[in-house]
Amino acid sequence: QMPPFGMAQSMQLPGSGVPQVPEAAPNIIPVWYPAENNWQACLDKMAYDYQQVLIEFSGEWWDEQRMVDDNRMDKAADFMYKQTGGRIGREHQQKYRTAHVVDIFQDWRFPGDSTSWFRGGESADFHDLKPPAMWRRLQEFSLDIPYPLPNAMAGTFNPHGGRIYQGQLGDFYLVAALQIISMRPQLIANIFVDMRFSSPKMGLFTLRLYKHGQWHDVQIDDALPFDNQFNPMCISSDNFPDLAWPSLVEKAYAKLHGSWEGLGGGGHVEEVLADLTGGCATRFGTTDVAADRLWQYLHELLPWCVFGCNINEAECSKRQVPIEAHWASAIWRVEKHDGVPYVCVCTAAPVATVRHLPHCDVPSAEGYGVHDGFAWLRIEDFVCFFDTIYECRLVNTDLGPFPIDGIPCSPGYVPGFPWFEEMWAFQGDVYSETAPSFLLEVMEAPSVITLEVSQTDVRYGDPHDHKEYGRGMQAPLLLRFYQCSKEVSDEGGGEIYLVHLSAWGHCRDACCGVKVLRPGKFLAMVSVPSKYTCNKMIFRTYSTRPLAMKPITTHRSWISVSPAAPLDAIPYALSGFQRVDAYSERLPQMFDEAEGRGKPMANAQEGSLRGRQLTGPAWQQRLAARADKFNAARNTDGLKVVGAFGGRHAVATVEASETQDGCSIS
Repeated sequence: QMPPFGMAQSMQLPGSGVPQVPEAAPNIIPVWYPAENNWQACLDKMAYDYQQVLIEFSGEWWDEQRMVDDNRMDKAADFMYKQTGGRIGREHQQKYRTAHVVDIFQDWRFPGDSTSWFRGGESADFHDLKPPAMWRRLQEFSLDIPYPLPNAMAGTFNPHGGRIYQGQLGDFYLVAALQIISMRPQLIANIFVDMRFSSPKMGLFTLRLYKHGQWHDVQIDDALPFDNQFNPMCISSDNFPDLAWPSLVEKAYAKLHGSWEGLGGGGHVEEVLADLTGGCATRFGTTDVAADRLWQYLHELLPWCVFGCNINEAECSKRQVPIEAHWASAIWRVEKHDGVPYVCVCTAAPVATVRHLPHCDVPSAEGYGVHDGFAWLRIEDFVCFFDTIYECRLVNTDLGPFPIDGIPCSPGYVPGFPWFEEMWAFQGDVYSETAPSFLLEVMEAPSVITLEVSQTDVRYGDPHDHKEYGRGMQAPLLLRFYQCSKEVSDEGGGEIYLVHLSAWGHCRDACCGVKVLRPGKFLAMVSVPSKYTCNKMIFRTYSTRPLAMKPITTHRSWISVSPAAPLDAIPYALSGFQRVDAYSERLPQMFDEAEGRGKPMANAQEGSLRGRQLTGPAWQQRLAARADKFNAARNTDGLKVVGAFGGRHAVATVEASETQDGCSIS
């Protein structure tokens, strides 16, 4: 675990006359050092914070007498009474009403207003982003667990998390990642820590996210943004508001990055997959490999990976399929039927457009069909309609069997099972001359090894708020895996043989996978182009057998040559085989500022094509009716937060400068 980057200032006693001299901040550790997995510490912190909320808030309702403001007629009558000595008018009498109020949790560090919606907390006058017309508590619509659970009585042991739709923000990359996560309901439960530290009755949800090699707990309330037509401006599912887990995940992710607006501007799907699961994520093209080999790869890795796919809008248009690229899609199943390989895709596109796909009738246990957004495609058709596959290896998730009574939550690393983890960190700047290499000695084989190198996310501390600047650009990292000759050591050079490499683009992380067939010595080399600099770096590996690792930061005389014999390791990932057919596809891949933005509120504009049972005005009336019924039953205009900290009579702090521990990266 990384040590703190600064120390507290020394204190000065009043009247001492001694000037305050700040202590010198410790120097940045100039070497790579082993990092620790902090899952247990994060678990303890979540338990402590949850108990504090339970002490401070009761979640109970009670009647409270509140003064009613005088209207103009009352004020005029009182004025006439005083002026005429009581001959005209009537004497003022204070009116009271009985309000039914509730003591529920409200997150003052990330409130439901412009201070959390906009970057920097500025007013809407300085931003192009449309502000919400209202913030409503999820408790007004539903008090259920916000994600689907297995139901043994109904026979649903692997329920679907729903199709995911984009809100007002330009964060389609997050929508696509949530669509992928919805393929495994266990992953959703892991994000919410199996609801162990959440209470829908209290309006409190605790989520755990993975950032920069460390687990972070994020505590939020259930206030969500809506426009004046009662359309949710946050990410939602087709089961909203009963299953509002995508909305809550987006809010927690926004809090982790400082604001809702901070999530806009586009991004990379694989980065979010790593943040939500703690896994190692990458991407590759469907045309980078033969179709039959692609199907075999998906079939082999699907038990411990999740896959998403991006719609190839140009190819769909050629084949008269009216599907646009801003609909999130993911791979649900990979099966063979009558000897023909099929891929089942779940997409959030309207059912009327999904019907145009060349879908086939393949029997499945779940019984999902086109009306649910699922389409079974032949592998040849799949590679035509989808151009990019996002892969996330779930190395930090327990993928054991589902128990009948619930889903286990054990996302932390367990020593020896199912993976052996090695993690190293560096606090300073990394550039081409100081890019590290790691000497690995594999003593037991065969062993599957997944490697990933990460840099600081530029979405943190993004100071600008001008749209023309766009989002920040990450340095392109390249991770290569070599087999070493016998003379190679940490003190000398020698011949090395390339086994595999990662995808190369302007992404925060670089990931590749290999399978070592025989024990030996190997080298993982990180490269950074000369004009780029990385702020901090984390390197982690997950292997099925123990390995020894040593970082090397000084350049050695390693010579990459073609092997004269079969190597002791083989590639175990399709990333890195990037096909380059045009200048625009040169490596590293060009930075696409618009990637991952999507089409904000595209789902609300689709009207009846959205796929919900109620859409358009009927959908708005349904939400409004549920909220009005809730409020009328309690004689209150929406949920009232009483107290804030310490019970109903406490005084709350609303300083926007407060930050939650564990929700920022230094």
